[in-house]
Amino acid sequence: MWPTFQPLRPSFNYIGIESAYNLCREICNENAKNNPYQLKNVDSHLIKNSEWGAVAYLSHSKYGLGANTEVAINSASAGGSDGGVWAVTGYGDIGAGGAVSMNLENLVTAHNAGKAWNTTEGDDASTNGNVSGVYDMSGGLYEWTAGYLDPEHSNNKHYGPSLLGDSNRYKSRYKENNQGENKSNNYNVNEGRKGEAIWETSSDGTGETSWDKDWSDYIDWSNCFTVRGGIYEHGEHAGIFGFVAYNGMTFHNTGFRAVLINE
Repeated sequence: MWPTFQPLRPSFNYIGIESAYNLCREICNENAKNNPYQLKNVDSHLIKNSEWGAVAYLSHSKYGLGANTEVAINSASAGGSDGGVWAVTGYGDIGAGGAVSMNLENLVTAHNAGKAWNTTEGDDASTNGNVSGVYDMSGGLYEWTAGYLDPEHSNNKHYGPSLLGDSNRYKSRYKENNQGENKSNNYNVNEGRKGEAIWETSSDGTGETSWDKDWSDYIDWSNCFTVRGGIYEHGEHAGIFGFVAYNGMTFHNTGFRAVLINE
C-alpha cells in the first residue's frame, strides 16, 4: 500500500519501522511496481532525528510559533473502530487532556470537528502557526525515526535489519554504554549529538524531562528504535520535543513521516 499525503483522513498506522523505512525509500523509486508518484530528481527517506530536530527548532524560533508557544497536540482519534483506525490527520487540540473520538464520516467536513488545519482555530497545530507549516508533529501517531541503538542484537536485527550499519544520509547509529538496558546511561553516552532536539531540550533519558513536559524515554536493548511526537491521547506530555523508545514492531499507534528532497 502506497501512502497518500492528505489532511482530515485516517492516519497510516499499523506499520513497523522496517516497513516504514523501506516504503519511504521506495517513494522516489520510479521503477517500483505500481509506484503512483513517478517523481523526478527527488530523494525520499524516513525522517531522521536530525531532520525532526530541524523542524522542531524552526517551530520554536521567530520564524515559527516562537519560544513561548507550543505546537498544539492533534488529539483527534477514531477510537480504534472501523478496521483499526486510531489517529486522524490535520487537527489541533479538540479535547481537554486526552483524545476525542470522531465519526469517520465527518472527518472531511472541517466545521463538524473544529480545530482543522484549514481553519483559524487549527493554526496552532502547525509548526509555523499557519497553513504553510508542518502538521501532526505533536500528537496523532508516534512517528518512527531512522536510527537504532548499536550493537546489533535480536530486536534490531529482527525488526529493523535495513537500518543496521554505519550512519549515513538515511539513518543514524547510536552508541550504547556497557549497560544497554539503562536508558539514562545510553542517553548520557550519546549527549555529544546535537541538533536532534533531544539532548539540548531534555534533562534525562526518562520521565517528563523534555521541554513543555514532553515524554523522555531513551532507547535501550529491548526498545532500540525511537518514535517522536507523542500520540493523540497523551495530552500535555505529547509534543514536538518528545521522544519514546519502541522495539520496532507494528502497533496501532505507530506511523511515519517521509522526507522528500529535490536534488
